[in-house]
Amino acid sequence: MSLLERLFGGVDEDNYADVATMFGRAQVYDAETDSDGIIRVLDIAGTWQSGSYVDERWADLAFGYHRVFDRAFRAPMGIRNALMLGGGALSYPKHVVAQTRSVVDVVEIDPKVIELAQRWFFIDRLTDEQRSRLHVTCSEAMAFLRQASEMERRYDLIVNDLFAAEKPTAELMSQAGASLVRDLLTPEGIYVSNVVSALKGKRARPLRLVKEALDSVFSQVEIVSLGSDEPRMPDNNVVFATNGTYSLAEALSGEGLPS
Repeated sequence: MSLLERLFGGVDEDNYADVATMFGRAQVYDAETDSDGIIRVLDIAGTWQSGSYVDERWADLAFGYHRVFDRAFRAPMGIRNALMLGGGALSYPKHVVAQTRSVVDVVEIDPKVIELAQRWFFIDRLTDEQRSRLHVTCSEAMAFLRQASEMERRYDLIVNDLFAAEKPTAELMSQAGASLVRDLLTPEGIYVSNVVSALKGKRARPLRLVKEALDSVFSQVEIVSLGSDEPRMPDNNVVFATNGTYSLAEALSGEGLPS
């Protein structure tokens, strides 16, 4: 049983698209879940990579780890602009521009995935003003980060959801990658990374490597695990890091976007 099937229960599928992408066969379908209604899914190589509700909740977040991302917006400095690495079906950036005033830059390496997102995942339901704050670039993530550094761009929030078949991008797990991200943040800015990893045992290595890299360049690192009931099974772990002067743990103590 896949990770998402464990979260949502069994699914009945309805297909819209089936195309080749850089990371395997991509399918778009509506999945009728046991627990949460109908979710439109971007499935790449058998993994639910992104998802969106199809009803009036189209700008809400269907995946639990995406809802944890929202805690970054509780940081006291406010999020004026954000960068998301790994756009997928644009579920999270769509949510941000629809429900906040933030400008969001999105980096997605696969043009086919961008095409699927724009056609099937309700980007057309955004207002013109909301769409004006959503900027999608087709690029490899590290190349974009290096170019952004050369241009001296700065972000209040950087979100890393870069996974190919549940494997994080190796360069962003290193101290050099963490340093590059740190240098692109504003002084109070916050970095958020989703890491699919166990908490214990051999399969916990990805989370250990990310934590070590971030500890080397950030003064505060916190982990919100979504799978602590099965610590030896890989699951989503959302890692937050900052050099801000506020208490990161306190900022993360609430749920969802600030009211």
